[in-house]
Amino acid sequence: MTLSGTDLIEIVAIVIAAFGVSYVLLLSRLKAMLTERQLKIADQLGALDDAIRALETRLAEHQLRVSGLDLSNAAASADIAALSVEHGNEDSEESGEIAPEIQAAIAAATVAALGPNAVVQSVKPVLSAWSQQGRVMVQGGHNLRMPR
Repeated sequence: MTLSGTDLIEIVAIVIAAFGVSYVLLLSRLKAMLTERQLKIADQLGALDDAIRALETRLAEHQLRVSGLDLSNAAASADIAALSVEHGNEDSEESGEIAPEIQAAIAAATVAALGPNAVVQSVKPVLSAWSQQGRVMVQGGHNLRMPR
């Protein structure tokens, strides 16, 4: 059996049509998956936003309770808070403390990822080898004498 020119053209047309239909179907499925993923991310962001707002409320309530219990240190803590805001929390970074805003963000992310019953028990800074290596490079670049 031999193929004539018209049979060959029909086969090529069917193959091209099949590729076209497959392309359109796959493209529509990809768009649907992308839309679904974007909606899921939007829902997760909304849950994270709600968790952050709840944690901010809890933090404010906690600060009010603490300030209500310890009125004698209220002026000192306000001065410390003002200094840390003015200096960009440089002291807390050097002393190894983590800012309350960052702690609240970590707790909110934990609640959003693990559910409303998740509890962050402690948050500790981790000294990075990258920061140490950066200091070594900066201090090593101060050699004034070049070996010959």
